[in-house]
Amino acid sequence: MDTSQVVDWSREAIRLALQMGGPLLAAALLVGLVVGVCQTLTQLHEPVIGQVPRMVIVVVAVLMLLPWLVGQWLGFTGPLIESIPGLVAGG
Repeated sequence: MDTSQVVDWSREAIRLALQMGGPLLAAALLVGLVVGVCQTLTQLHEPVIGQVPRMVIVVVAVLMLLPWLVGQWLGFTGPLIESIPGLVAGG
């Protein structure tokens, strides 16, 4: 196995992790900001009030993005798994 190939697969894995996690983190951040502003305006600083909407939004976002997330994941792992016999035989 060539080191450049390892670096390429690692780079692609990190890019994929950021691409898949980015929308979920952005949704949680946006809801957290809105809830934080609402808590500041109402002077109600209960931690549970901030956590529940974030968890609900992230679950909804995962369910909405699930087909795309699975497609991205399979698009990465398929070629990776298919290349294993060539790496083992060539090594």
